[in-house]
Amino acid sequence: MPQQRPLPTQDAYYFYMLGYASEKEGKWEDAIEYYSRALREDPRSPYLKTQLSYVFLRTGRVSEAIALAEETVYENPDYVPALMILAQLYNAQKKTEQATNMYHTILDLEPENHEAALFLSLIYASEQKYDSAIKILETLAKKAPDNIMAFYYLGSLSMEIGNIEKASDYFQKAISLRPRFDAAYYNLGVISELKTDLELAEDYYSKAIELNPHNIQARERLAHLFFQQKNTDRAIEEYQKISSQVPANIDVHTNLGILYFDDKQYDKAIEEFRIVLESKPDMSSIRYYLAIALSELEKNDEAISELQKIISQEPKNLPAFFTLALIYARSERDDDAIALYEEILSFEKNKPEVYVYLSASYVNKKDFLKAERILKEGLERFENDDEMLFNLAVVYEKTHRFDEMVTVLKKVIEINPNHADALNYLGYSYADKGIHLEEAYSLIRKALALKPGSGYIIDSLGWVYFKLGKPEKALTELQKAADLVKDDPTIYEHIRDVYESMGLSVKAREYWGKAIEFYAKGEDEGLKTRVEKKIQSIQ
Repeated sequence: MPQQRPLPTQDAYYFYMLGYASEKEGKWEDAIEYYSRALREDPRSPYLKTQLSYVFLRTGRVSEAIALAEETVYENPDYVPALMILAQLYNAQKKTEQATNMYHTILDLEPENHEAALFLSLIYASEQKYDSAIKILETLAKKAPDNIMAFYYLGSLSMEIGNIEKASDYFQKAISLRPRFDAAYYNLGVISELKTDLELAEDYYSKAIELNPHNIQARERLAHLFFQQKNTDRAIEEYQKISSQVPANIDVHTNLGILYFDDKQYDKAIEEFRIVLESKPDMSSIRYYLAIALSELEKNDEAISELQKIISQEPKNLPAFFTLALIYARSERDDDAIALYEEILSFEKNKPEVYVYLSASYVNKKDFLKAERILKEGLERFENDDEMLFNLAVVYEKTHRFDEMVTVLKKVIEINPNHADALNYLGYSYADKGIHLEEAYSLIRKALALKPGSGYIIDSLGWVYFKLGKPEKALTELQKAADLVKDDPTIYEHIRDVYESMGLSVKAREYWGKAIEFYAKGEDEGLKTRVEKKIQSIQ
């Protein structure tokens, strides 16, 4: 039978009762004072010394707790309560060998001491001595088949060594003994995830939360499960509950922000990201998400500020550079975009996309000479880069060098036969000049098969039909293109030409009006002038 603690002597009993009452009320200093006075009345009482050791431990006076417990054990080597607290103190101090010996001593004195057996098994488990830990727990489970924690720890250790089937059996046994054991349901959920039975995992996590709404681990796993399954609404719901229970959980705010971001709830995403960055300002990945979210809401100045902070922290963060340059380009700040791309080239010359983006910024400024120079510099490093070559072809087209454009586009298609934009560009260019029309048709059809939803390629198909003398087919495709793109004046110009060829001048004037409307918003004065002249000719 477990050893009984001897009560203090009669003379010390009064102070002991005052100390015990103070301890129950959480008045720790008063408890220490009364227990110390009781101990002065009965200085050899192992019970009082052990009780005082516990209070020292509770108040953080660990060295005093250890000294008093060691004194008690030295004077009373068979006094199990003192041995138990000393073993606990040794273990907390990482004095694993002493703690292990102490628990073995306890079990020699009291073989039925289940608490000591559990603690000893946990020490062996912490040292990865799994066989020893499991042996102790299996012995305990046989001696005490109603000991829930023995089965629970057996399940945990079986999971640790990868025997998830046995672990599942142990957790099921623990649940049979305590049906409301939420921790066991949680672990069964983890096992179900490992077995990729996500529906069952969801059931187990939900059960654990039902039994204990404060089981944050289960709720986090459930939220992560929904997160992985792209079940955004339910993931957000669970993370919101976690956030309300643990407001300072940065991981929760991070995941919640990403979920809001993926769901395009950018305002809420921004709130979560700012909470994270307030606590961890160096998390550049979250700051990058924040910048993108701000950009999506067209809060460009704020987005620029966040991206600049990233670059100041990480001067070679390419995604931040590229995104900042993109925002500059969208804001018609081409000079700023160019400065950024040139800065990238000062430390990174092995990214072909840098040359492409930099040249595109020069094209936006209509500085075709510099665009061409940049692309040719890039092609000295990456002579077969299809995107760089394609952009060079665009520059040749802008500078009216048709033959050079065709040569480069053919090279692009030779390098990458599935380059839809090159196929379309070459096909449309042939059609626009009224040459190689069958080849143009073939090129455009292949481009459309690669990008079936592209309004611009559908426009090219309509245009080649028109050039082939098939106005009805042309009109069908061009109307599709107009429905898809809606604001491209060239498409309306094409529709006008088809209507005019069919003798439908009223419809032709209607579509020229639409073309003029969109050209007025654009920058291509040459096209605008041409359209105006055509309207005059119709009138």
